[in-house]
Amino acid sequence: MDNIVENDIVINDKRWEWKVVEVGTQGNEITLDVTADSVSTYARDARNFNPAYLDAGTGDLAMPTGIFRDAQLRRHSVAQAAGYTALEMVKENNRQTPFAKCTARWFAPIRVGDKLTSSATVLEKYERRGSKFVTFRVGITNQDRHKVAEYDYTCIFEYSKGQNLT
Repeated sequence: MDNIVENDIVINDKRWEWKVVEVGTQGNEITLDVTADSVSTYARDARNFNPAYLDAGTGDLAMPTGIFRDAQLRRHSVAQAAGYTALEMVKENNRQTPFAKCTARWFAPIRVGDKLTSSATVLEKYERRGSKFVTFRVGITNQDRHKVAEYDYTCIFEYSKGQNLT
């Protein structure tokens, strides 16, 4: 069944609820170029005024935290790969799957001129104190297919019954 899109909201009855999330499901890959402009724009947005990041000719390293912009999680692509629609994108009773925690690891420097390819995979799903969580791993490689970084991003898919959210 093809998804129907209306005002950027996917209309589809196949909701990607916690009970149907499967460990190992992988979303599509995306490749982005690391340019001097993208590094300096991110540095300004992050309020890091180090000239090594702001001036195109000063340095060739990208800020390590740029992975969160250049290799975004894209939960919706993982849901779509599994044949479902992310809860944030369904038309009726849509809801967020809020951030719970994140752990990042870097293996090599990211440089201006690199082409970063990333994709997200469901790493684990678990229940703790009645709330249900899904952890995604976003793997990031450069143009030589060397792993440069990865991060694990955990979302709350369902709160425990009776939990006060205010």
